[in-house]
Amino acid sequence: MLQPFNRHILITPEFIEREKKAEQSPILLPDDYTKVEGKYCSAIVHSTAEDCRFDGLSAGSRILVDRAMIEEVEHDGQTHHLILDNYVIAQITE
Repeated sequence: MLQPFNRHILITPEFIEREKKAEQSPILLPDDYTKVEGKYCSAIVHSTAEDCRFDGLSAGSRILVDRAMIEEVEHDGQTHHLILDNYVIAQITE
């Protein structure tokens, strides 16, 4: 697992989970179909850099982030998603 540094947060955007479920769905859509996405999306936190400015974030926390600022990093055959703490706009609580 990656350990983020420099105020980054390792996340799984929730739209990634939805896309995985949609791939398994038997419903067929046209090839040129594109879903309109909002500017922000929710994400699940896996780990944070030690210098992250949010003390309350821990593994399993849900946050709202700027979708365009999610960085996709390929390492060792896996895709990881990171976001700088500047682009976290809220924590989602139940």
